[in-house]
Amino acid sequence: MMRALPSACLALCAALLGACAPTEPEAAKATEPAPAIVATAPTIKLPVSINAIMVALVDHASEPLWVDAYVPPTTEERWKEAEYNAYQIAVGGKLIMLEGTGPNDAAWIADPEWKSIADEMSAAGMEALAATQARNAFSLNTAGDRLVAACEACHKKFKPDLPTMGLYKSPDYPPKTE
Repeated sequence: MMRALPSACLALCAALLGACAPTEPEAAKATEPAPAIVATAPTIKLPVSINAIMVALVDHASEPLWVDAYVPPTTEERWKEAEYNAYQIAVGGKLIMLEGTGPNDAAWIADPEWKSIADEMSAAGMEALAATQARNAFSLNTAGDRLVAACEACHKKFKPDLPTMGLYKSPDYPPKTE
């Protein structure tokens, strides 16, 4: 009788497990891949043209940053200004990857070279930011050279004749150094 009890328990467990197992169609359903969920990011469009961003933000920050790269700041206030301008360049490079309201914006952002140059501008801004935070004039000069190269490459291909396209540009920029 003692031998029959473990055998009966084993048989009962097997029957219970068998009852819990899915039927063949359910097992097949479990191995089918779930339908893909496609999430689309909202399209972000700038409320102004890319050119307006370039004139109002990027030019406004790049010109004093170039001056600082060649005539390094000597006061804490000027280093902070250079840091502020570096942030603008880093962000500006990413902003100009978004379509704006300008007549050339859609074509520009569709061009892989535009995206590459914009990334380079942003990277130069980040390099300048690191240099300003370290108060390293040599590194700021290197970042300034990198920024000049990105700007010149972009203007050569995309805007050789009309840098501001008629937008106002402050005659007081860049500000005078110490």
